[in-house]
Amino acid sequence: MDCVAAALRGLTATALFGVFGAGAFLVSPVMLLLRRPERAQPVVRTLWRVMAGLFVVTRLIRVDRGNLGAPCGAVLVANHPTLIDVVLLVALVPRTLYVAKHALKGNPFLAAIVRATALPDDARLPDVAAPYLRAGWNVLVFPEGTRSPRTGGLQPLRRGAAQLALRADAPVVCVRETLSRRILAKGQRPWDMGTRRVVFSFRASAPLRPSADAASRHVAAVRLTDAIRARIAP
Repeated sequence: MDCVAAALRGLTATALFGVFGAGAFLVSPVMLLLRRPERAQPVVRTLWRVMAGLFVVTRLIRVDRGNLGAPCGAVLVANHPTLIDVVLLVALVPRTLYVAKHALKGNPFLAAIVRATALPDDARLPDVAAPYLRAGWNVLVFPEGTRSPRTGGLQPLRRGAAQLALRADAPVVCVRETLSRRILAKGQRPWDMGTRRVVFSFRASAPLRPSADAASRHVAAVRLTDAIRARIAP
């Protein structure tokens, strides 16, 4: 029976990813017209809320949002154990933009969405993201820069999220994500969904409010990154 359940869940997941890819492709012309993140994000959030809902309705996953509220003008930092946590977090938290790897702009299904709604994963990030933070948008950053190790723990953290928070004088909300079973991890087959519904749990810490003068900004970024690691480590 377990083999049958795993096969059915795998087929369901494969079908949903097909729907997701088709939806992303169909919405691409809209993204090309909207272009700017603040215009395109509501469309993408609606699409991703539908996608998240389909994963829940088909009993592939259950989402426990815990104390994840609706921050305003915060740098959201989270561990990155699975491919779809960006979809879930953008779906759950209003007015949230995200940082994406440059390589995703070459994905034929996601390129238009990423170009329209993602912020750059490079040295330009503070200059590009700071105006959005000041206007009340949240910016989601995965400081590992890639998915967490499948065996647990975290990859080495980059200091981009801390530097962004310091430059923009924005609070940092750390979100620890845990899964009852690892799915869609780095190197894991997308149809490997196990035999039971996977529970996604999100826990947010109290906002960190960093501050530093120009002379100590590097030191402040190092310390803030250490604080982030302590809060998002699974």
